[in-house]
Amino acid sequence: MNKQLITTLVIMFVFAAISSCQMTQEIDANETSALPPTSTPEEEVQPISIDLQNNTNHPICIETYFAPIAFMPDNVRILVRAESGVQIFNLDTLEEDVFIESPTNLNRPAVALSPDGEKLAWALEDNSIQLIRLSDQEVVYSTNVHSGPITKLRFSPDGLSLFSVSHDGWVKELNSEGELVNEFQPGGGEIFGIGISPDGKTVATVPFDGPVNLWDRTSFQTVAEMGGTGGFDTSDVAFSSDGQYLAADLATGLAIWDIKSQTMLWDGINSMAFAFSPDKNLLAYADISENNDLILSSPDGKQIHKKLSGHQGPVWELIFSPDGQLLASTDGIDLRIWQVEDGELLFIGKSECP
Repeated sequence: MNKQLITTLVIMFVFAAISSCQMTQEIDANETSALPPTSTPEEEVQPISIDLQNNTNHPICIETYFAPIAFMPDNVRILVRAESGVQIFNLDTLEEDVFIESPTNLNRPAVALSPDGEKLAWALEDNSIQLIRLSDQEVVYSTNVHSGPITKLRFSPDGLSLFSVSHDGWVKELNSEGELVNEFQPGGGEIFGIGISPDGKTVATVPFDGPVNLWDRTSFQTVAEMGGTGGFDTSDVAFSSDGQYLAADLATGLAIWDIKSQTMLWDGINSMAFAFSPDKNLLAYADISENNDLILSSPDGKQIHKKLSGHQGPVWELIFSPDGQLLASTDGIDLRIWQVEDGELLFIGKSECP
């Protein structure tokens, strides 16, 4: 069974909201293993596995949805996407602060939080984009600049621009008033992932067919062709917080590059999710071929620090809190929030708690 087929099955499983654990357990780790990395990370680390039955320190069950978007700047509240809106859940009170309802179903996973935590952007079923002010939940603007489904939304590091990519093959940049200020077609068909460098000067894109490319944000001229062979709807691309590394989860697996030398450090890990920590120290990624473990490694992926075990299905979203102390993950069955320092599982998000 090849990776493309497995990925297709997983995407069908996740986005059709099929909550059958049996389906995910049928994925054989030997069959789903991709080509070995060009530089294999160290593997002599025992997984941190939480025994929910025998551990007296049970993780706290919270009633929430399953698709985390971002932590708020206070590191205590987390935004979680639902089919028809976004929940803000408070980990201190263990209650929902507010649910922001969308006018139609969301065109998931195109939802983003501004860096200051004051604005929320989402894409709707009609391919329109709305910007919401969280203080009063008012719509700042609503605009339609794409002719196809929007796959990702990303704010610039200064929060003044919102970037969108779509199945129509375009990258669009909107200002704070919702005006289209820039657009270009990277090529390679649909665009699935977009990343903005920490200094805001460079854009990275993942197309359906073709390599990950770096573009000058102002001129949209090619800065570098990094490599890879295209992605799929869950694919993403991101810069490390110091701008030294670039990672993308592609159709062939997770790849990491050194940006300065434009060198691929390794690829081939069977993964649908990754995240760089804001403190520049860690890369988190999901290894589907290893019991859906979450791996905490050095930013270049070469040294493994921890393995976190317990997810029932393939993990397709990973998010660090702004202070880097918490990591949220989801497999579409439940949402889990881990303490990064020691790997302790703190919360398990479910639709209903016992």
